[in-house]
Amino acid sequence: MKTLLLENILTAMNIQPNEKQKGIRIKTVTYDRSEIRSHTLYFRWNDRELPVETIKNYKNVFIVTDTPFSNMERLNPKQIIMVKDLKDSFFKFTSYYRHLFNIPVVAITGTCGKSTTKEMLKYILEETHNVQATISSKNADYYNLPYLMGIDEDTDVAVFETAVSKKRDMTESCKYFYPTIGIMTMIDVDHTDKIRSFEDYLAEKAKIMQGMNNEGILILNSDDPYLSSIDTSKFKGEIITFGKNKDAIFRIKKYQYNTSGMTFWMEYKQREFKGYISGLGGHNVYNAAASLAAAVILGVDIHYALKRLSSFHHMRSHFQIMEGRNQITLVDDTWKSNPASLRKGLETLSRIALPSQRKIAVLGRMAALGKYADEEYEKAGQLLGYTGVDILITKGFIAKDFQKPAIEAGVNPQNVYHFSDADEMKRFFDSFLIPNDIVYFKTGGEDSDFDDVIDYLRS
Repeated sequence: MKTLLLENILTAMNIQPNEKQKGIRIKTVTYDRSEIRSHTLYFRWNDRELPVETIKNYKNVFIVTDTPFSNMERLNPKQIIMVKDLKDSFFKFTSYYRHLFNIPVVAITGTCGKSTTKEMLKYILEETHNVQATISSKNADYYNLPYLMGIDEDTDVAVFETAVSKKRDMTESCKYFYPTIGIMTMIDVDHTDKIRSFEDYLAEKAKIMQGMNNEGILILNSDDPYLSSIDTSKFKGEIITFGKNKDAIFRIKKYQYNTSGMTFWMEYKQREFKGYISGLGGHNVYNAAASLAAAVILGVDIHYALKRLSSFHHMRSHFQIMEGRNQITLVDDTWKSNPASLRKGLETLSRIALPSQRKIAVLGRMAALGKYADEEYEKAGQLLGYTGVDILITKGFIAKDFQKPAIEAGVNPQNVYHFSDADEMKRFFDSFLIPNDIVYFKTGGEDSDFDDVIDYLRS
């Protein structure tokens, strides 16, 4: 964080600073009580009790609030900055801080591919740029302020995931980051437990354009039917496309599977380029194309970007292939499970499995589907049959919904099993697995039993 003067912060929030508030340096801005130290500006978002006695031990702690709080009278009155509307004052501050820095900010959204695209772009840039970026897949709104405050005078570019799990998420994320470049990877059903209709979910994602003030550069997957349906007529900036579509600016011409990665050929400005990425699946080529498009827009030479990508380490638990004991192959794809990511995972499994291998799918629940749950479990179950899964194992009562449509689509009912905990699964695998099996794990429930079983089966 750049050290700030309290008087400048107050002025940005339309508060006239008094003489005693001038010349005071602020080194931390937070809404987390545990981060309060000397020289801190704290935005009091909720009604949780403040550690007043601890705060009294620090120097220059100021609390922004729109309501009184317990033991407030025990603090120096000059420490309390009372405002009419806390949210309004807070976002005046985020706008002020963000606009201290004239740097490109990339916001990445989509149902799948956000984290991988972000990590690829960060990896391309970080050898030559000071990059502030989302950590792993920690993209919940709670992290937005720490990510913003991570920008300082040394930052060259910022790359953030802007997730949408409820209404107004995109709008609020953009009020932190004010992106200049937006990337939309792909869209499918997700988070429809809180955003009740898919149409509203798609519309929420599309608000990235408003968050960019309909300016800057928008990078779109031209092969995604839902992204093709969004209204871009009000967007006055430049739209850059990637995909197999013949009109895509970054056109994926073809790709092929290797032992642990993908070789691909891409056309840009009537020139063909060859690249390689670790991690299997055509969807990873799309992620690579999106990251390359952003890198080129940011001024990176495309040959350099491709060279950097060739040494990128694929993300953990994203179709991660591991050697298991007794000559079995394990695929850990447990980072997340929604209809799109499960579909890509099963398609990739079908593509890489040898005819001699038994394809075993171990599935937990898909999360956050709301009213679309029955329909999406039906589709996924059918896909299990269509992609030639030999054995289906479900874990947890919700995941049982995969079984009936899978059997209807051709999975042998004698090869369908269900378990409730890790120990049951371990005992089953001890007697069931044979050399050359390939076992695919997928769950969206942050189920530690899956990690336990995968570790148990590793070499």
